[in-house]
Amino acid sequence: MARQVKKGGAARGRAATPATTLDDLAPNPKNPRKPFTADELKTFRDSLERFGDLGGIVRNRTTDQLIGGHKRIEAFRAATTVKVVATPQAKDRQGTVALGYVLVDGTRFAYREVEWTRATEIAANLAANRWGAEWDWRLVAESLKAIGDDELRAMTGFADHELANLMAADWDAPKKGDLMGDSEGGGHAVKLTEEQYTLLSTVKAKLDPTSQIGDAEAIATVCRAWLASKPTAARTRARR
Repeated sequence: MARQVKKGGAARGRAATPATTLDDLAPNPKNPRKPFTADELKTFRDSLERFGDLGGIVRNRTTDQLIGGHKRIEAFRAATTVKVVATPQAKDRQGTVALGYVLVDGTRFAYREVEWTRATEIAANLAANRWGAEWDWRLVAESLKAIGDDELRAMTGFADHELANLMAADWDAPKKGDLMGDSEGGGHAVKLTEEQYTLLSTVKAKLDPTSQIGDAEAIATVCRAWLASKPTAARTRARR
């Protein structure tokens, strides 16, 4: 039976211990990525089965080129000492022929060598760059606020203006009334269901991850894009 873990730390009354089962690897509720759909999860599982873990530094012996880890290698060039340690092994079903690590100024980073065809290398390179789930921008903002350390927050990879906008954004839905406010003054008020508002919020996040775009502007942008993509149909309807 998996032990119950106190929020934010080890189980009450005992020291933290190494994980031994999958149940010990508890998901972080603050992970700011949205869950995969059932279809996405199946495709991701198939990718793992075919290519193995592409999250570390992966080199194809066949072409002598990297598949994963390009940005890490760029960063490592500023280090004082870098050493690649790889232990050969019998080729497994993912094509792995060696496992090890890259030692960078005393810190280890996972390293793997494979023997793949050029076509498999290209597919794996695309897969390595594809499997990032969609951001949950509200959770991103909450996580950034929870860090509480400007220097640590800057290491998350978000630019200064993105940090400022994300942390200042108001993520609360309107408490009541019309989505776009009072219709007095010649405007048009629109009321949405909870499902419709969630859909609009998702569209807004894709249009502008910093959440500076307003509801009305988001609706207008999507409408213009739809009209631009279907000019003939739009003109036909407009003449009716």
